Amino acid sequence: MTLQVLPPELLADNKITTQEPQPYWKPSSLKDGESEEFRLLGCYETGHAITGWQYASEIQDPKSGDLRFNGYVVTRTHPGTPADIARETDWSKPDRPKIDGSYVKPRRFLAWVATSAARGRLEVLFIEQKSIRDQITEVLQEIEDYTWTEEGLANFSIKISRKGAGLETSYSILPKVRKVPEKVVKEWQTSRDSIWLPNFFEGKDPFDGRATDEKGLPAGGQDKRGAVVAPTVTTAKPEEDNTEF
Repeated sequence: MTLQVLPPELLADNKITTQEPQPYWKPSSLKDGESEEFRLLGCYETGHAITGWQYASEIQDPKSGDLRFNGYVVTRTHPGTPADIARETDWSKPDRPKIDGSYVKPRRFLAWVATSAARGRLEVLFIEQKSIRDQITEVLQEIEDYTWTEEGLANFSIKISRKGAGLETSYSILPKVRKVPEKVVKEWQTSRDSIWLPNFFEGKDPFDGRATDEKGLPAGGQDKRGAVVAPTVTTAKPEEDNTEF
C-alpha cells in the first residue's frame, strides 16, 4: 500500500484549472474579420451581469526586490491609484523598463453570462471596449424587438465582429431574433445558480456560485451598484431565425 504523505493542498498550484480553456471570452481574442455569436443569459438583478473596473497589479519579488506583474484586480468602483497598481512600460527601449510615476489606467468592463454558438457552452463575456458596451446598451433599449423570456433568457443573439488591428481596430454588434431552444432553457435551470458574477469583486471564481451562510441562505445583500442595463420582459414578436442556438 502506498501512503499519501503530503496533504493534497500542498501539491496544488492554487490556480483555477479546467479540462478545457477557461469559460471566459474577450472580444480582443477575435482577429481581423472574425466574429462570434452569443445569447445573453440572466441579468444584473440575478447576478449574471455586472459592471466594474479592472487594473493591472504589481508585487515585489521576494528574491530580487523588483516589482513584477501580479495579475488583475477587479473593483466595483474606480480604484484610483492603489499602492499595487502597475506602472507603465517604456516600449521604446530594448530592456522595456517601467516608468516611475506613470501607471496603467484602470479599465471599465461589462461581464455577462452567455451561451456560445461556436462552443455550445456557458461562458462569461468580459467586455472592456466602450464601443461594444454602448452598442449592447442600445440594442437592449429596443424592448419591442429584442425581448426576454420569463426565465431571463434573451430571445435574440448578438454577433460580435472585429475589423482591423492595432489602433485601427473597431467592433460591431449585430442582433438577431432567435427562439430559445428547450435544451437551453433546461440547461439554464440547472446551471444558473452555479454562476454568480459578483464573486469577481471578492477575488473568487464566478463559477463557484453565490456563497451561503450556515443556514443555506445567500450570504450578504444584493449589490446595488454597477448596473448598466436590466432586461425588460415583453411579449416576443414572431422569431425571424429559428436556428437552434
